[in-house]
Amino acid sequence: MNYSNMTTLPFSGPMAFIAAIILSLSFITQANANDHDFTAAQQAAVDGHFEILADQQTQSDQELDSKLQADFDDQVNDSEEEFMQLTCEAYGYDFDSELSACIE
Repeated sequence: MNYSNMTTLPFSGPMAFIAAIILSLSFITQANANDHDFTAAQQAAVDGHFEILADQQTQSDQELDSKLQADFDDQVNDSEEEFMQLTCEAYGYDFDSELSACIE
C-alpha cells in the first residue's frame, strides 16, 4: 500500500458518538456479568477450576525453580573450575578436573 497517495479519511461525529456508546455498553455489560451470583454447583465448578489452575501454577513454578537452580549450579561449577585452573597456573601447577585439585 502506498501511503503517500492517501487523502484524509472522512470523520463522522455522529458515528463516533454511536461507537463510543456501543463500546461503553459492552464494558458495562461485561462488568455486570462478573457481578452475578452462582449456584452452589456453579461455584463448586469455578472453585474446582481455580484449584486446578493453582496446582498448575505451583507445578510450573517448581519446574522453573528447578531449572534455574540447575543452571545456577552449573554456572557455579564452571566458575569454580575456572578459578581453580587460574589459581593452579598462577602457582605453576596443573589443574586436575577429576580430582578438583592442583597437581605437579
